[in-house]
Amino acid sequence: MTKTRIKDILDYEFLSGLEISKDGSKLVYKKTKANYDENKYETDLWVYDTKENKNYPITDIKNITTYTFDEDANVIYKSKSGAKKDIFKSYNGYGIGKKAFDLDLDVKEIKWIKDELFLVHASEKKNDKAKEKNKYFEKIDTLPFWFNGQGYIEKDSSAYYFYDADNEKLTKIVDSEFPNEIQYLALNDDLSKALYIKSNYDKNKVAQSRESLVLFDIETKTKKVLIDNIFSYYTAEFLGDRIIFVATDMKKGGINEDFFIFTCDFEGNYEKITDSNFDMSFGNSLGTDARFGSSKTFLKANDKLYFLVTYKETTKLYSIDKKGNVNLEIDDQVEDFAINNDDIYYFSMSKESLSELKKKDDDRILVKNKIKSNVGKIETFEFESNGDTLTGFVVLPPKFNKNKKYPTLLSIHGGPKTEFGDIFHHEHQVFASNDYIVIYTNPHGASGNGVKFSDIRGKYGDIDYSDLMRFLDIAIKKYPQIDTENLGVYGGSYGGFMTNWIIGHTDRFKAACSQRSISNWISFYGVSDIGYYFGSDQTASNPWDSLDKMWEQSPIKYADNANTPTLFIHSDEDYRCPLEQGLQMYTKLKLNGVDTKMYVFHGENHELSRSGKPHGRIKRLKEIKKWFDGHLK
Repeated sequence: MTKTRIKDILDYEFLSGLEISKDGSKLVYKKTKANYDENKYETDLWVYDTKENKNYPITDIKNITTYTFDEDANVIYKSKSGAKKDIFKSYNGYGIGKKAFDLDLDVKEIKWIKDELFLVHASEKKNDKAKEKNKYFEKIDTLPFWFNGQGYIEKDSSAYYFYDADNEKLTKIVDSEFPNEIQYLALNDDLSKALYIKSNYDKNKVAQSRESLVLFDIETKTKKVLIDNIFSYYTAEFLGDRIIFVATDMKKGGINEDFFIFTCDFEGNYEKITDSNFDMSFGNSLGTDARFGSSKTFLKANDKLYFLVTYKETTKLYSIDKKGNVNLEIDDQVEDFAINNDDIYYFSMSKESLSELKKKDDDRILVKNKIKSNVGKIETFEFESNGDTLTGFVVLPPKFNKNKKYPTLLSIHGGPKTEFGDIFHHEHQVFASNDYIVIYTNPHGASGNGVKFSDIRGKYGDIDYSDLMRFLDIAIKKYPQIDTENLGVYGGSYGGFMTNWIIGHTDRFKAACSQRSISNWISFYGVSDIGYYFGSDQTASNPWDSLDKMWEQSPIKYADNANTPTLFIHSDEDYRCPLEQGLQMYTKLKLNGVDTKMYVFHGENHELSRSGKPHGRIKRLKEIKKWFDGHLK
């Protein structure tokens, strides 16, 4: 087997978006691959026949975005988005897809409801002349004023519709005044009511951190705010004669607090149905650069709410009924899932594979997706730090020689409320294949260990830095093969923040790479799409009445102490950790006479390392490897 190479990401097949037909006979999912020549990703649909155990492609248009099954297990998918219409085709298992219908909308999502009725989430088609007329300026009157991956917030809003394909009738259910105002919409069984989560804006058009839960009567077109401005919501669904929702009041852990599960009646009287010991981090926050495409966290089925959680260093699937009975459904690493009666199919990643299709209580791998290169072994150990037990991970070179010294990289994840585990991580394996030891852990602030563990408000650069340095010391003792004279550190987002912090507080690393980082909480406050609430929440301070506290937690304050050769990587359309954050650190290190270099990637955003265009992803990793090779070898 060959070693893991940087360009291997061009050959990987990323599976996502798993759905199942009403009769359980078919699964449909997206398969995405990179096209380096055209510098883009291409996505088509594949079907797995559960009865015949066959797997085959059904589209070849390379640009699939939204799809659903209809009542007869035909796949309905958007085949083209034109200037005036979105065209949908139907695949019935034979030949090629045939035209099903078209809509005079820009469709974001379509979902079959019953018979020939579909739920459509869409916005109106844009007028090209209006866009051309106004392209030389941006009007800003909301906060936030831009979103990472989206750019300046567009002023047109979206709406939810019923589409009756039999009668070619489109009926608007509910629309929004602000972009992203309606985050999710659910329907009850008889389609008489809708339930949605509504973002709240104050009179000055500033988005608030707490939302409203709204009940909408479809027949009378009247709405009732059930719970107003108390919770931040993850999802809400009808479950029998009640509503079940996942939310947090953020009183214990701030913005990053884990959510709990509640029920309420149609008057808004609510109660929590998970006890205080249920301290789960909802969703998949397990970091990797080897997935592409969206996946679900919640699904209503069998009179239960099924949900993914990140627990410790893996993801698991649970269910809960309206009485609060919680059941562990799949104790495996789950990326996405689909349910039909008692059958649960799911995608799962491992140390040596990308997402593969599996079925609950079935040992077979239905669709294999094994990594073809030689994967380095990942070893773990537990250690105590700041009163908690943490797990340390060590990625060894595939041809590891216990009698040899290896340059070693400390990798730090983003978030901070995400985490690393032992699933396949491409760039870690690239470094391992090139005779590096890669080490990482999940310091305080990470997900999967409860609210108390993840709450580091006002402690950035304190408790987490202590965790990382203790982990490094213990790893060195356990692995004498670590070359302490050739240590490197790198990370992105929060990992970039910690890299910036580390080089200002210790010289033990011979080289560093800081990516899409935070360096200055004070300027971050006003320029990031989340800065105005995330910055003050996480630092427990703000620039007006606690400036010194915010400055104390900013890596740029300590940059004058930095002597570590450092490579900075940033994207000019990163609105989560804007470019100026990296430039400040680069400028100071240059003035210090420190060996430093910076790459700015045009047209890329905060997701460069995970879903950036192929050219950018390849160039980024080549330069990081070149930097560490030049300083550590």
